[in-house]
Amino acid sequence: MYTGWTLYSRQQSAADAERQSQQKQADADRKLVEAFGGDQLTILGFNAAKGEVPPGGRVVLCYGVSNAVQVKIEPGVEPIKPALSHCLEVFPKKTTAYTLKAEDAEGNSKTASLTIKVR
Repeated sequence: MYTGWTLYSRQQSAADAERQSQQKQADADRKLVEAFGGDQLTILGFNAAKGEVPPGGRVVLCYGVSNAVQVKIEPGVEPIKPALSHCLEVFPKKTTAYTLKAEDAEGNSKTASLTIKVR
């Protein structure tokens, strides 16, 4: 009987430890999803490595969106796709205001803007 009780209690302890581990993982996963906008359309970021360049100078624009099905940057720089993090190069010849527009499957949209000064 003692052996049976020992085996049973060890099995229960292992099962409890497994449940706690799964709960911790589920909590961590939930926090990660919330950090990236949950189930809502979110612009995670839109920025440039430089805010001022000489004419034709290279600027790296980076953006991140969550729960978008379509994104574009105006004025059009190149076709882009939804991504949590993506960067591309632009070479403005004059001061330019760039606008990122993200749209979700329901047609909701969000925008973010930044300006690159050319001197």
